[in-house]
Amino acid sequence: MKKIIAMLLAVMMVVGMFAACGNDAPETTAPAAPVESNPETTAPVADGGNEEIPTLIWYQVGGGQPANYDSWKAKMDAYLEEKIGVHLDVRVGSWGDWGNLRSVTVQTNEPYDLMFTDMSTYTSDVQMGAFADISDLMAEVPGLTDLIPQDFLNACMIGGKLYGIPCYKDSSMTNFFVWTKADVEAYFPEYADAHTLADIDAGLRNIAANVDYPALLLNQDGLSCVTGNKYDACTLGNIGIGIAYNGGTEFVSVYEQPDVLADLALLQGWMADGVINSEAAVTAEATGMCAMGVAQGWPGAAKGWGESRGTEVVVSQFEDTVLSNDTVMGSITCISNSSEHKLEALKLLELVNTDSWVRDMLWYGEEGYNWEYVDENGTKKVQRLEVDDGGWTMAAYTQGTFFVATPEVGSDGYGEVQIQNENAVASPAMGFIPDTTEIADEISAVQAIFEEYKSLIMTGTGGQDSIDDMLAAMRDAGFDTILTEVNAQFNAWKAN
Repeated sequence: MKKIIAMLLAVMMVVGMFAACGNDAPETTAPAAPVESNPETTAPVADGGNEEIPTLIWYQVGGGQPANYDSWKAKMDAYLEEKIGVHLDVRVGSWGDWGNLRSVTVQTNEPYDLMFTDMSTYTSDVQMGAFADISDLMAEVPGLTDLIPQDFLNACMIGGKLYGIPCYKDSSMTNFFVWTKADVEAYFPEYADAHTLADIDAGLRNIAANVDYPALLLNQDGLSCVTGNKYDACTLGNIGIGIAYNGGTEFVSVYEQPDVLADLALLQGWMADGVINSEAAVTAEATGMCAMGVAQGWPGAAKGWGESRGTEVVVSQFEDTVLSNDTVMGSITCISNSSEHKLEALKLLELVNTDSWVRDMLWYGEEGYNWEYVDENGTKKVQRLEVDDGGWTMAAYTQGTFFVATPEVGSDGYGEVQIQNENAVASPAMGFIPDTTEIADEISAVQAIFEEYKSLIMTGTGGQDSIDDMLAAMRDAGFDTILTEVNAQFNAWKAN
């Protein structure tokens, strides 16, 4: 859920590696048609001192508060007051400070109404009582239930109750090999038919022998798609436990599975033979030219990936598109359990997901300052405007659906994303969220061990000995206890 939209690209790429350089399908419904709204400047400006109009506080992550926030807010408030009788106070935390800001806000019960979150904290925050159960309120917002497939809502349910609205976007996960066009056309012209690491082995090695920069450029996070596209971690995080997307019947030890070990052996060979940059395991941010990387997105994102790399690129899909609780929960908006305006907050989310102007204002910034509507071959599009204040800093993927936003000039919208969602391979554990209350200490210990070994294993720097050492340490920390408990819960869930 970036790339056609440059700012969104930058956000989306943190999900994969270094975006341009190394890093049965569920029932779905077509997106509802957006409400064509375009408020005029003559609309009454909301009176900020009117105490009868509630102001909803919404915490999001991004690049900090936009420079033109006040003028943007005045236009948004006037429209929201007329439509649903609310004003909006968006507080944008910076990327580096977001974890601390979110944690303090939630744990100290600071006043707020809406909060961006994702799979990394959603379950634990629900269990501590931070977010409201909105199950019974969903009947009041048909715009949301008509838009978002029930499978996607189910993925956010805990104990049969709904505590958050997933952002319906690239809610499945598709990874792509992103090739430097000149390199791949010269030394691996069969790239379009290559969809696994084994498929690209010979071609990547041939490229490496003919260029003077890394064929595959990685940072210390390595190539997470080796496991992420094959096994659903089901909200457990990086602890080496998952269930196979294709035909899995139980949770297993991921780093002992033949398909994962085969890919890791390829990485080890590439590292040994200089195909991967040798310092990958100690590189926090990999920058520079490369021949191939892996990025999450959709084919149309190639334009932005190429701009990021500084050259034209082409893509081929890596393995299957997959759908799980984790992929759906990459962006969720929750309502505070302490909010005095829960229904109003939910109606705001309904408007964000059905009203194209509201969505555009959140996505692109202030109409007339950050962007304007233009006609492109008879189709309404958004044209970004040049500004000298750093531009719009809200992150679009944190807010709502992609499918009602007006596409930018040069973009055909997000039909490719919708097709990926509809054809994704769904996890056998879709909708199952383990209760980690009794195994929380073991999970924390095992996750810490994985973090110690991750850079060695996922970059190919360490060999099988590193994998064996990691598994032994994990087992000493309670790995098998976690695995047994999760499978017991999963079997009970399936039986019901």
